[in-house]
Amino acid sequence: MPEQWMTIISADQKRVVIDFREVWRYRDLIGLYVRRSFKALYRQTLLGPLWLIIGPLFSTVVFTVIFGNIAQIPTDSVPKFVFYMVGNTTWSLFSGSVTSNSNVFRANSGVFEKVYFPRIIMPITSLASGFLSYCIQFGMFLIFWVYFLLAGAYTPSWALLLIPLLWIEISILGASVGLVISAFTKRYRDLQIAVGFGMSLWMYLTPVVYPLSEAGGLFRLALQINPMGPVIETFRFAFFSSGTFSAPFLLLGLAETIGLCWLGLRLFAKTERMVMDTI
Repeated sequence: MPEQWMTIISADQKRVVIDFREVWRYRDLIGLYVRRSFKALYRQTLLGPLWLIIGPLFSTVVFTVIFGNIAQIPTDSVPKFVFYMVGNTTWSLFSGSVTSNSNVFRANSGVFEKVYFPRIIMPITSLASGFLSYCIQFGMFLIFWVYFLLAGAYTPSWALLLIPLLWIEISILGASVGLVISAFTKRYRDLQIAVGFGMSLWMYLTPVVYPLSEAGGLFRLALQINPMGPVIETFRFAFFSSGTFSAPFLLLGLAETIGLCWLGLRLFAKTERMVMDTI
């Protein structure tokens, strides 16, 4: 009687393929890793997940004092605290996704060399755990947003309907940039240090601590070409009905995200076949 194989493991050398059915079969593993990473991050800490709130809250206070009160940077008539908080929390979702995925091969090399599973599960796990942390921060922002909303400081706009789609775009963009970086950091460890500097520079080239309306000329164009620029401005337009909403540049950012996603998946698929030879 001929043998019947239930699962066939093969390598696709020609094109990037995400087998969503196979990923779905490993959904329990994804849930396990998400819970493990969330618990391990705050194990043996006094405040635990409260650090997710303390960090953005402290940095928002610093931004408010330095950029709002000392530098006197306008905030498009939006209360300074919530202006900086929405930019800060949105940026943290993106930067966290980049950072966690930029070291995906080295951080999981011990697992990769022992057992088979779809390697794409690790970036998915990073996305899920990062978004879970962001939800806590976003909940904190909503408390302050509702407070100022009831005080009549602003009115929301129809663009609130776009927020779930923007969350998806930010997460995919961050993961894609991280996967592109991970293809190089697996061999050159010092590049991981450069990621921190690069993200800091990228933040100040994004309208996080200042509105797009304060920029002009080529600098304004550069901020709009930056895929995170229109996204953060759309967040402010959605919650405060202020800021700059530009559908063309928002679609351009989406196209850039799709292109980076394709590049990141291609590099990830190429790198995972030889990762154990270089780590």
